[in-house]
Amino acid sequence: MPFSQKRLDSQGKGCEIFNGKTWVNDANADWQNPGFRQTENDPVVCVSWSDAQKYIAWLNSKLRRTTETAYRLPTEAEWEYAARAGTVTAAYWGTNPQDQCQYENARDESARLLDPKIDHASCTDGYVHTAPVGSFRPNPWGLYDMLGNATQWVQDCVDVEYYSPPNLSSKLDACKSRTLRGTSWAGVPVAVRSAMRGGGAANSRVSDFGFRLARSIQH
Repeated sequence: MPFSQKRLDSQGKGCEIFNGKTWVNDANADWQNPGFRQTENDPVVCVSWSDAQKYIAWLNSKLRRTTETAYRLPTEAEWEYAARAGTVTAAYWGTNPQDQCQYENARDESARLLDPKIDHASCTDGYVHTAPVGSFRPNPWGLYDMLGNATQWVQDCVDVEYYSPPNLSSKLDACKSRTLRGTSWAGVPVAVRSAMRGGGAANSRVSDFGFRLARSIQH
């Protein structure tokens, strides 16, 4: 599941938040104050790709043995493989839009307070902004919040091609735009699907951008 607030220590200030009317840059907003109240178990938002890398470096420095596999962001291919969990429908629970509220925190009747003109699912999940991680049903592989709650940074550079070889190339260190997968508490129903992908500058902080970690399996 995405990292919750109590697991991150970042000093980054400045984040794009929704002020009730539109999205604005707030120089004082950060992961502890993303423009709405959260619990310590809510997903971390207002973190950039670069913030995530700093956290990963810190986490890996705490590994007890040098032989332990380091943590990292998942590649885009890994993320979608995990999100789909062997399913072939747009969302892993099937094709009924009303089932969204059982599985994901995205724009629904609860979120009409944000902007009633924007499309929303005609069901209620009970949250306007983020929800504590694991509040909804998992996908078939037991992974929570893959398609909602917080849009997730992955390792890859933004590329027209999904899974082009640059995933692991040296150019990863140079690209300025990184890929985001899934959607968030602010996502409209059409975006709640395993194929949803976007991108942003590596230093972008938005109050619905978060991340989750991957770790390679040792053989």
